[in-house]
Amino acid sequence: AYNPMGDIQNMGNRTKSASGRCVPALSDDRLYRALAARPRRRLLYLLLERGERSVEELATLLTGWEATETGTMGAVADRDRIRTTLDHIHLPLLTDVGLVVYDRQRGTVEAEPVDPFLEELIERGVDAESQPQP
Repeated sequence: AYNPMGDIQNMGNRTKSASGRCVPALSDDRLYRALAARPRRRLLYLLLERGERSVEELATLLTGWEATETGTMGAVADRDRIRTTLDHIHLPLLTDVGLVVYDRQRGTVEAEPVDPFLEELIERGVDAESQPQP
C-alpha cells in the first residue's frame, strides 16, 4: 500500500522514523492544539531553521519578534515574561506532543524530526503572520 510518509511507520498518535526517533503523527489532535498558539509556531520555526538553541536565546528572539510586530521596544520584563511562559507552558506542551526535546539542565531545546508537510505548514503559517492584513 502507498505510504505518504515514506519510511515512517504508524504507532497510534506517534510515528517512528527509520532512525528510530518518535515523531508526532499528523492525525494527533494534540499536534494541532500545540500549533494553535502563535508563540509555539514561532518557537518551532526558529528550531526547525537552525536546530538546537538555548532557552535564553529563544526568549530573546521571541521578545524581539514581538517587539518588532508591535512597534515597541522589548523590555527586560517582556523577556522575563516570555522566558517564564516558555518554561511553564510552551516547552512542556511541545515536549509532551513530541515536537521538541527540552533539556532543562543544559537549558537547550531541539526540534524533533517532523513530517515535511508539517514543517511546511509551520513555515507558511509564520510567513503568513508577517503579511499585512487587508
